[in-house]
Amino acid sequence: MGIVIPTAKPWYSRPKLVSKLRAASRLPLVPIFIIIFVLILPAIFANVWSNFRGFDPEVGILGDRLVPPAWVKAKILSLAPGVDYGNIEVYKSGEQIVGAIITNQGTPIDVVNDNKQIVGIISYKAGEERTVRLEKALIYPGGTEVSLKSKLREGLVVYKNPITFNEGGLYSAGKEIPQGLAFMDEVNFTPLGPTLLGTQASDAIEVRDVNGNILTGVVGVAVMDTLRVNGSKAEVLSQAGVVRQLTPDGTMRYWLGTDKMGRDLVTRMVHGARISLTVSLIAILFAGIIGTSLGLVSGYAGGWVDALIMRIVDMKLSIPSILLALVFVAIIGPSFRTVVAVIALVYWAIYARQARGETLAVKNMDYVQRARVAGASNLRILGKHVFPNVLNSLIIVATLQLGTAILFEASLSFLGAGIPRPTPAWGVMVADGRELIVANWWVSFFPGMAILVAVLALNLLGDWTRDKLDPKTRQVT
Repeated sequence: MGIVIPTAKPWYSRPKLVSKLRAASRLPLVPIFIIIFVLILPAIFANVWSNFRGFDPEVGILGDRLVPPAWVKAKILSLAPGVDYGNIEVYKSGEQIVGAIITNQGTPIDVVNDNKQIVGIISYKAGEERTVRLEKALIYPGGTEVSLKSKLREGLVVYKNPITFNEGGLYSAGKEIPQGLAFMDEVNFTPLGPTLLGTQASDAIEVRDVNGNILTGVVGVAVMDTLRVNGSKAEVLSQAGVVRQLTPDGTMRYWLGTDKMGRDLVTRMVHGARISLTVSLIAILFAGIIGTSLGLVSGYAGGWVDALIMRIVDMKLSIPSILLALVFVAIIGPSFRTVVAVIALVYWAIYARQARGETLAVKNMDYVQRARVAGASNLRILGKHVFPNVLNSLIIVATLQLGTAILFEASLSFLGAGIPRPTPAWGVMVADGRELIVANWWVSFFPGMAILVAVLALNLLGDWTRDKLDPKTRQVT
């Protein structure tokens, strides 16, 4: 009877496919996909993306500055008539105060009931579900825009956006004014009275009513609702009762909006991924080479060499990393190379300590002693017998530090000590939007989310790598 030798099943057979699926299910698929689509692919195809979309990551269009994401509609402030102004509930920092002098940045606006002063109020509750804004205004009751003229030298315009209102929404001395003309943004309210371009309002402009009578301006409060509408800025401002447009409409041309220089956020984030990945990889590589070399020598040589290197490591670890980086950047100046050098300088000590500890355990193994008896040189022993047994731990440290390096680079760039402007680093983009976070939240939000997602994915991948490569934590499957 002949012996039947079983043939290997093809890769597309059911058992083979099931086996591959089971192996794939044990991989950290979500972190891997995030790393590929948030870091690797954008870093590789950044220039291709810029050429395809036609956007320069460093140069924008000032006419398209602060365009919101595509799904966000224009937001404007419109006068809110009919509010029970005498019974308002003022809110500041979560505290409710009833009856107060409503103030804006410390300047009194109007007396409501009491003689209490609250600084920085911008909104209050008007009913159960309605929140409105309060802003100081110079009001001409019954005034018309057609009668408005400047009293200063010819050609000098002292007003930008006069508000014509005919349904109320402005209050003075606690009483609602039904119609007239009001000024807000261009007015400075001083103890001596409202001024326009440093000139008293009565000397800067002249406003008349429908009968031709010259009016005197009064200081009051504009009560406004925030609305979302479609339309250009000119169309919005042409509506009666509209105070100003805070943001334009979003557009599909800019998926995630633009920054204050009119640069497309998606394009800058794609190029920022290249910066973050390149800086972290190069810096971790240099830090690993320097730290591992010193750690191997320290652990294998022992004696005064070990003591000297470890004291240097202790000195490095005792210095705050961000302080060391800022001093280094202040001396050399911010640049791509400086950031790489700073991160390598900050992280090499961790590799040195890890490599030294692993070397102390490996150098006393039997196979190392036999290699020494056989006449192998110290360099050969380190390269052939010690380093391969230390490598797994160093790979784990490197994987875990990739995310930390990206976060450290972003922190330096945010502080102005990292990648210099206008290079599109994620930290620089977050810093560009920190002053706009209330009205233009997207400028900082999306680069910040990119940092969060990338660092989280790299940390999860590092944890998985440690579980697989570290014999102490490796799971039996």
